Amino acid sequence: MRKPNPNKEKAAQLARQIANMTEEQKALWLQRAPILTADARPISGKNHMLAAMQCEGATMLGGFNQWLAAGRAVRKGESAIYIFAPSGRRATAEASAAPSADGAAAEAVAESVRFILVPVFDVSQTDEKPAEQVAAA
Repeated sequence: MRKPNPNKEKAAQLARQIANMTEEQKALWLQRAPILTADARPISGKNHMLAAMQCEGATMLGGFNQWLAAGRAVRKGESAIYIFAPSGRRATAEASAAPSADGAAAEAVAESVRFILVPVFDVSQTDEKPAEQVAAA
């Protein structure tokens, strides 16, 4: 039995908000300053809107451990911003009806990429770690 996903309702609510936006509203959200990841890569348009809807002034996002590696620490009590990230590939093997060149039945592998909500934090939700803590890490 699968565990219930606590973020499923949040994802559905955010998806409804985006679906109810007009094209002009979506364009306005995307015209804001770009939101980057902690390693300075841009995020997708959909994740940009999700982050901006949850944190008005978001500029740079990273996971908890990404901020620690960058010498910053998320402040206690800060609420995460949820964006979509690929969860990896799930492969399923199925016997193919067509035999391969050597006469043996070939197996087809179907792969699918799933996206899940992951918690990230804006740089404004972090504090710089003291130099001695960064050196020890």
